[in-house]
Amino acid sequence: MNTPVEQIAAQLKACDEIRIIYHVRPDGDCIGSSFALALALQVAGVRCDVCGTDPVPPQHRPMTEQVPMDTLQNPNYLSMDCSKLSRTGTYAGEHYTFCIDHHHWNDIDAEWKTVEVDCGACAELVYKIIKAMGVEITKLMADLLYTAVVTDTLCFRTSDTNRQTFEIAAELAGCGADILGIGRRNMFYKTPQRLKVEQILSDSLHFTCDNQIVTGILTLSDLKTAGIEDAALEGINSFAESIAGVRIAVTIREMADGRMRCSTRTSGRISANELCAVHGGGGHFHASACELAVDAQTAREIMERTAREFLEHDLQES
Repeated sequence: MNTPVEQIAAQLKACDEIRIIYHVRPDGDCIGSSFALALALQVAGVRCDVCGTDPVPPQHRPMTEQVPMDTLQNPNYLSMDCSKLSRTGTYAGEHYTFCIDHHHWNDIDAEWKTVEVDCGACAELVYKIIKAMGVEITKLMADLLYTAVVTDTLCFRTSDTNRQTFEIAAELAGCGADILGIGRRNMFYKTPQRLKVEQILSDSLHFTCDNQIVTGILTLSDLKTAGIEDAALEGINSFAESIAGVRIAVTIREMADGRMRCSTRTSGRISANELCAVHGGGGHFHASACELAVDAQTAREIMERTAREFLEHDLQES
């Protein structure tokens, strides 16, 4: 059941305490959405904090550190931007009263759940909830939500970007969001460490099927060599898909537990969501991921084989 935004807003305001859980390997969308909603809940008189298995990425901390966290005794749990319970990481054992998301095939069981599939960013849904709560959007809320929209849509360049995305972005600008600063910090500036890790990824690229499929690998050792933390890699999964002629791009990243997260990007009629679902994953139509309990090279072979099957099927259909 997909609960209407107005009903979600009313139920949120009726709570005494809410703990918002963002997903593992957090990005700008889950962070901006979580902390903006926390601020709105506090304005509405609800005690709130925000938690996650992994730390807030460094580029977002100047904003999130301005959000006060309340001390909670018996909170209701809310999952933010998580399509699967496993995405809540160490909080997977909690009971979730609320779920707010925008991914396909959300399997989180919550009493109050709203999922707007394939809107540009989860922040769009959060914006509507905050408005339904009757809370005025402050500049800090606007900065957080605009950061979420910009990062999840790759600065309004994803296939999920739509009219609503632009309308909400315009409204956030009207609320004082730092349009220039947020855009440049998240989409333009790169540290020397980021440039180095992108070069490592570039050197690892392997092309197949007349260069229509490309896979890249980043290991934990690669991150150490580049001097960069995993939390600072936001957007790296779209690096390979920027290559002209590529229809399926897979970035394989080694996780701390040794598994490989295979972030997949597709174009045209090829569904990254269905491709990753073959291996138990999912996400959006053109941007999804799955995890494989194998070494990096084996993960590459598996994902190339699956990608080839989807590409060949699409060519046969055309």
